Amino acid sequence: MLPLLLAACGPSERDASWRGDAPKAPADLAADAGYLKPPTLTASQGQPDGSILLTGQAEPGARIRLGAPMAEPLTASADAAGRWSFRLPPSTEVRLFGLSMSQGDRQVQSQGYLTILPGGRAVQLRSGASAFVYGAASDPPRLLTVDFDSDGAASVSGSARAGSGLSLRIDRVARGVGKTDSQGRFHLAVDRPLNAGALTFEMAGDSGEQSQVVVVSAAPELAAPFRALRAGSAWRIDWMTPGGGVQSTLILDPVS
Repeated sequence: MLPLLLAACGPSERDASWRGDAPKAPADLAADAGYLKPPTLTASQGQPDGSILLTGQAEPGARIRLGAPMAEPLTASADAAGRWSFRLPPSTEVRLFGLSMSQGDRQVQSQGYLTILPGGRAVQLRSGASAFVYGAASDPPRLLTVDFDSDGAASVSGSARAGSGLSLRIDRVARGVGKTDSQGRFHLAVDRPLNAGALTFEMAGDSGEQSQVVVVSAAPELAAPFRALRAGSAWRIDWMTPGGGVQSTLILDPVS
């Protein structure tokens, strides 16, 4: 089991503010969500000049806010059809954003954090759950992300043929079963905590199988809202959750 390594303290008010206009209690967010559907990302595309074009959907006329730690937020307005867009400057760094929307005196925050990798690949980080990689459809099973916390509790996500059954083995031991949804996506909780080390993940389903070695290690104590670095054939992001703990997300490189 991974050793317990939690951040010394939770995110500050400044850290919380980049996720939305102001820190909110969970009950307030739930009330807002009952009136407004959160904004969603529909595409993230790298441009010839190296910039990244983000496009999405929201309530018509709503004000969209893209907040980042230690940077001024970006704002835009959704058009009459609810479409919005941002163009991010070129960067070789991983960028995390809080995506939120306001309409009148009502506000709503999208789930988790929107992560943009160099080149434009977009991923939604989700506290206590596996991440979601945008635009990563596949017929044979493909492991896309591995998430784990300081206790080794883990979950994985990926894509495969829609409606197909799946099984997960780690170092040849069965650790989970599930089924893809109508869009061919799966999110599986891993049975029993992960051990640290180089682990062989095997995904098998109706349309094939995949085997990949994933290196798992405890996260360091964070002095900033997140830390991102290359780890073998993956991006590793260690990030502070809203509850004050640290979650690690491995975003595996696409399989050619």
